Amino acid sequence: MKQTRKTWWLGAAVVALLGLVGKANAAGPVSSTATLNIDVTVTGSLSVNINTNNASTQTVVFSGTPNALLVSPSTVAVQNNSGVLSERWKLSTNATTIDETGSTPWTLQASSSAVGTDAFALQAVFGSSNTVAGGCPAGSGAEWNSPTTAPLLTTTGQQYTSTTFADANLNTNGSYQPDVLGTGYMNASSVRVMCWRIVAPASVTTSDTQNVQIEVTAF
Repeated sequence: MKQTRKTWWLGAAVVALLGLVGKANAAGPVSSTATLNIDVTVTGSLSVNINTNNASTQTVVFSGTPNALLVSPSTVAVQNNSGVLSERWKLSTNATTIDETGSTPWTLQASSSAVGTDAFALQAVFGSSNTVAGGCPAGSGAEWNSPTTAPLLTTTGQQYTSTTFADANLNTNGSYQPDVLGTGYMNASSVRVMCWRIVAPASVTTSDTQNVQIEVTAF
């Protein structure tokens, strides 16, 4: 009888101990550090604009000189207007111009030294956002002869980097290179000016207005 009572008291003690453990676990695991996780959802999307618009137009006249070197009448402001995202830029163009009547577009050439009839070559460079409006390089500017600084535009996008499309002559009070040199990223709201040069045809078979497009793509 005494042995039975001893066993009962031992069982009761075990039950009481389990009850205390249960209460401790109900309050959560014991730790000297607790963490609150805050997930911030980014809702921005890549975006780039030219002169504060998705599309902008400049006009230049070609007359009198075969293979004339036509350049930007003024700088063009390119901005990362994504809101919060950093982005990279690449430049490209179309295989032909857009002829106003659709009849005789000019054909893009892979060389600036052999531009024949109804053909053209196209280049562009970036510079500091503080470059004056009329500060684009002349058609004979040295940068246009550099295949690194001003490679010919093609239908395949080429990335703006610390060397490609970066015109060291357009460095007035600001960077002519991307914000992040290693990756080419442009920070949110950053601006660079863009200048361009067209090597015009040796001759043309129509006086139709030709639309030449430079596409700036954020990626």
